[in-house]
Amino acid sequence: MALVRITASIPSRRIRLARMLAARGHRVLGADEPTDPAVWVVDLTEGAPLEATLAKGRKSFGLVVLSDDPPLWTRLAHSHLAGWALLPRDLDGADLDLAVQAAEAGLALFGHPVAAAFGATTGDPCRGPPGLTGREQEVLQLIAEGLPNKGIARALGVSENTVKFHVASICGKLDARSRTEAVTIAARSGLLLL
Repeated sequence: MALVRITASIPSRRIRLARMLAARGHRVLGADEPTDPAVWVVDLTEGAPLEATLAKGRKSFGLVVLSDDPPLWTRLAHSHLAGWALLPRDLDGADLDLAVQAAEAGLALFGHPVAAAFGATTGDPCRGPPGLTGREQEVLQLIAEGLPNKGIARALGVSENTVKFHVASICGKLDARSRTEAVTIAARSGLLLL
């Protein structure tokens, strides 16, 4: 499991998060330990500056931000972090564990309230990455779930040729050479719900 460092302005909150992570096998580093963490977990209370947090996470380790400010996802998605997650502060241990694993793996993950805000910012809750149609987003999500073209066609009620057309369009728009690379690009950019 991951080496994790927690930053929280409220000591009892830090202790609670540390217990949640330790219960799932992660090692939480003490504030004075010189070891570099694989993932930082930051409990971002209202009004706390995000810039210092983002500077900590650039390329060297993953970052999990706990915040009730869903629009932060756009800043995280464009911050060139190795991996990141944005979840509401009232999360449970399973969600925190998943977020740490995603950030450590170089993926992007955001919770349901953030996903709802994502839909609100694009004007269409079914619309995903800018430039992808709603149907292309559906196909991309099904690719990420491991479905082959035939399975995607069956799930969407379209022909396999239509799915091949959408896959080619997705790869072109994301500048990906394969289905796997398209999913990887979308996930690392924070454009895909995993």
